[in-house]
Amino acid sequence: MTPAPLLLVAPTRLGRVERGAARWWCAALLLSLIAALGLSETSARPAAELLHDSIVAAIRHGGHYYDTFRDLARTAPDGEDARSLPPTLAVVSAAVPNAAMLLLVGAALAGLVAVGVQRLAALFAGAAGQVLAALLLVAGTAAVALLWEQTPHAGWAALLAAYAVLLRRAERWGTAAALGCAAAVIDPAALLVPAVMAIFALHDGSARETLGWLVALAVGGAVLGCHLWAIAAVVPPAAETLPTLLAPPGALPRLLGAALPGVAPGLAAALLLLALLGWAALPRALGPRVVALVLAGLAADGRVAGLHSATLAAALVAPGLALAPDAIADLLRGAPGRRRITVTRVTR
Repeated sequence: MTPAPLLLVAPTRLGRVERGAARWWCAALLLSLIAALGLSETSARPAAELLHDSIVAAIRHGGHYYDTFRDLARTAPDGEDARSLPPTLAVVSAAVPNAAMLLLVGAALAGLVAVGVQRLAALFAGAAGQVLAALLLVAGTAAVALLWEQTPHAGWAALLAAYAVLLRRAERWGTAAALGCAAAVIDPAALLVPAVMAIFALHDGSARETLGWLVALAVGGAVLGCHLWAIAAVVPPAAETLPTLLAPPGALPRLLGAALPGVAPGLAAALLLLALLGWAALPRALGPRVVALVLAGLAADGRVAGLHSATLAAALVAPGLALAPDAIADLLRGAPGRRRITVTRVTR
């Protein structure tokens, strides 16, 4: 008989793991948590986008984006990092008053909480799990708000990426693809969102959904290509360096600092492992997509036009902790010492 889950409505994927594999999983998880708790590298907050604010102020006074970028990028400390960011967010921010932009961001954050609670509540059997997931989702949304305050491009990308992942369903993926496209148009690092989702749609055999995500990827790539061509005409790029085979060393600290702000690095790394375990064990299509987005963001950090993609799934790390208790419980149930055999005597 399959044991009843703790918080979820159904057992996790780990409930079907054989006894030997469950032991290996438990050992690997224990060693990973010990190694994570010993992490001494400090969490890193993303660098502030100082040039973005200056460009927005110049556009409000009649300036042109590329001319302003040429004049200000020479002295701005983040000039080289900002050259791959399209003018989409700067133009919109310049056309909208600051108060209206704050209201827009607040409404988007509140909408993410509403959408996330609706999607996650269906995964839990009782009020305890639903409340826990809701609180952790609020924490993840607050982390995105802090990220947006310091780096508007990365904040909007993380916000729209979370929307796209949570809204996507097998029969309703159009809105999710549009939001993924919007994230890629604002921050090219978010090109990973339609790319990852297209791979999963292809694996599921959904040709129409795959085409939709590929269209979103093509639109984002075209915007990036046109922008790089325009920016190279006003500010020639620096000498290119060979890409590294491994993810940049600052990718993990950047994710920990954005997704779990204020948490000690070792504890944050352990919580990240538990969150990934919870999402990976979820017997729904949502879980593997979140795990793939986190890992792809870490692996591709600094490689998509030199932009940082590690923070794309910042809003979805904390909610994964609500799924971890069931995953751990299923592992512990599947790894006892000896197999029990029950003998029943029947009298005829």
